[in-house]
Amino acid sequence: MTEDSVVDLAPVKTPEQLLKEEIGLYLKIVRETQGKPLRWVAQKLGCSSSFISQIEKGDASIPLDRVLDFSLAYDLPVPEFVRIVFVTMHNDTYRALMSILENDPEMANAANRCHTVADPKERAKRRKALNPGLSSKSLQRMREFILENQKPTYGKSVAGDS
Repeated sequence: MTEDSVVDLAPVKTPEQLLKEEIGLYLKIVRETQGKPLRWVAQKLGCSSSFISQIEKGDASIPLDRVLDFSLAYDLPVPEFVRIVFVTMHNDTYRALMSILENDPEMANAANRCHTVADPKERAKRRKALNPGLSSKSLQRMREFILENQKPTYGKSVAGDS
């Protein structure tokens, strides 16, 4: 066999996998620079050391509901770290959120009002508009849709029921 005929059978890594490994390496370097043992981070996060090791090797993703916790445990800037993790490890969720902000006037206006104020107390107050809760127009439309389209659970059957 000539050198040209040798086939590399190692799996090709996707760009997403390479980014996940890069974030893991970043976390490991940050942790080691801060002198924090792997066990300390694992204990702080309530995870196993092996899970943290998998993340730092790029073999596992940071769970979506734990991104903020990881940012705090590694003492990283929250907005920047959250954005990086969303874009690289949870890209579908990130694209969905960006689509909402770009296409939902209610959310886009709330985000704009929140980020154009310097006073932290006022910004915190306006941030509530980004999480409108039960008064959201979107939730109200959803509830109206459910009420208009739900099948009765008792009484006479209506046309279309089987």
